Amino acid sequence: MAKYKTKVPVFFTVDDNYIPYLSIALKSLIDHSKKINKYDIYVVHDELLAQSKKIIRDLIKGHENFTVKFFNVSLRLQELSIKLDVRDYYTSSTYYRLFLPELFPLINKALYIDSDVVLRSDVANLFATELGDNLLGVVPDASVQLIPEFQQYVTQVIGMPYQDYFNAGVLVMNFKALREFGLEKKSIKLLKHVTLKVAQDQDILNWLTKGRVTFVDPKWNVMPLGEKVDNPKLVHYNLIFKPWKHENIMYEEYFWDVASKLNLTVFLLGQLHMIPKEYKEKDFLGVEMVKKLCLEECKKADTYYAYLRKGDKKEEKRVREKNPLLVSDEELQNIQIPQNSQRAAILEKIKVLEAEGKFDQDVEDDPPYVPLEPHGLDFLRRKFTSKVKTWIANHYSFRYFNHQISKGRIVIDGYEGIENLKYLESGAVITANHFNPFDSIPLHKVVKKYSKRRLFKIIREGNWSFPGLYGFFMRNCNTIPLSSNIEVLKYTFQAVDTVLTRGDLLLIYPEQSMWWNYRKPKPLKIGAFRFATKNNVPVLPTFITMRDTENYDGDGYPIQAYTLHILPPIYPNSELTSKDNALYMQKENERVWKELYEKVYGIPLKYGK
Repeated sequence: MAKYKTKVPVFFTVDDNYIPYLSIALKSLIDHSKKINKYDIYVVHDELLAQSKKIIRDLIKGHENFTVKFFNVSLRLQELSIKLDVRDYYTSSTYYRLFLPELFPLINKALYIDSDVVLRSDVANLFATELGDNLLGVVPDASVQLIPEFQQYVTQVIGMPYQDYFNAGVLVMNFKALREFGLEKKSIKLLKHVTLKVAQDQDILNWLTKGRVTFVDPKWNVMPLGEKVDNPKLVHYNLIFKPWKHENIMYEEYFWDVASKLNLTVFLLGQLHMIPKEYKEKDFLGVEMVKKLCLEECKKADTYYAYLRKGDKKEEKRVREKNPLLVSDEELQNIQIPQNSQRAAILEKIKVLEAEGKFDQDVEDDPPYVPLEPHGLDFLRRKFTSKVKTWIANHYSFRYFNHQISKGRIVIDGYEGIENLKYLESGAVITANHFNPFDSIPLHKVVKKYSKRRLFKIIREGNWSFPGLYGFFMRNCNTIPLSSNIEVLKYTFQAVDTVLTRGDLLLIYPEQSMWWNYRKPKPLKIGAFRFATKNNVPVLPTFITMRDTENYDGDGYPIQAYTLHILPPIYPNSELTSKDNALYMQKENERVWKELYEKVYGIPLKYGK
């Protein structure tokens, strides 16, 4: 019988300056390990001092299921004759991970973890990730998901959806597949020519492994950015967000807890307090410089494609030799034109649901979520913290939307019927067709510009509970969830009544489903119109029509140009009962949507079979 259930190889790369932080990372790994597993720690370095090695060896003493081995790769790097780019927080050791599969030919699978981390769970669970033929197990880079300049850089220069761009600080590595893939050879070729200055080896890993990665639980690489995550499995103090350099870093309590166990607190706090203020400020300026570098690289890419359009082959060759990640127009089309199979499956599912008349079923499922509990809810954003979060969410959602417009990823043809909103004299229920997670933003922008009223939005409980940045927007952009919890639902109904009676606007998608880029109006549910009837306010129908542009999105489908139509309000009829009023407004809304659809598209509204 095998002595250990699982053998987990874990690689760290380090220099002498980082030994205290590697000690903390390794201590946290040990504290969350299980005796049924064997953990082989590989410390890859370039001439570590003997004292540094002793510190790490002493750390694992007494832990029978741990081994530590040190590997000096300085000679190997000299053999490769690679000139490495170094920045203040970005050392040459970060390149080592590119060569690990060839350096360790007897290992078929391993973990690579940066030294600036704290573990909160057993890494054996991460190691257990099934990769199949994929090369890496990864987590999307949180900084890229949050910072528009990074998003633009990844999209234009690396040539991939920024949502898929991963952070290379925590990796499940399929050494066997990476050797067959030729990672080292391909990396060397790029490193000898690429002049990118943003995240050299991470960019190369992303570029080389496109389409062959497995996304793992994002809690395995949580960074001190954005909205705080409950119970992270691994905290990665990435970029400048390091508690030994700055105060008040998110998740710093985990770091200092482990530091205290190693009696490093006094030493590290002493270092922290000795860092001059101007150096700390320089760190934050460094992030701005990285943003600037991103935009400069994007400009180079734009220049390159401009030469292509002009047919200037000489300049094209010169620019391309400096940056082989850039591709020709023909190659770019080959990347863009193939259509995403998942998106194609969604469109096929829409056809089936339309033929079956199941218009209220979503084609894309919400992720698993926990039903809301009636504690600490503030749907009307009355608390100071809620107001701050709402301002941040609205500000950055608008900024993201405007950025997408500036880059041609969202196209707005125009707005029609603004006067119907501008001269509205009361609160109202606004209805809209639903085809995209961000399709409410054009309406939100118009309301902000032409109305003094606030716009609230009814959303599904699963969207309210969505993780990450998207979830932060969903919870804080004046949203009110429809919960499966009866007690929470009471708060929802109270919030709806308050919004409408005080004269604000409430956006509801009465189709009760989102079908991606679906152009037809679907049959409407009665709920929105009951809200309007109960509070004696009009329904303001809005509808977005679309047309194909000549450009393609990341899934290989034409980017849509939108026109937002704001139709005349539908007022309650005082002669009807409450029930009949709701039915009247529902049918009238369906009628005006149908007329608009047939007018804009020039075809009768028919549903397929």
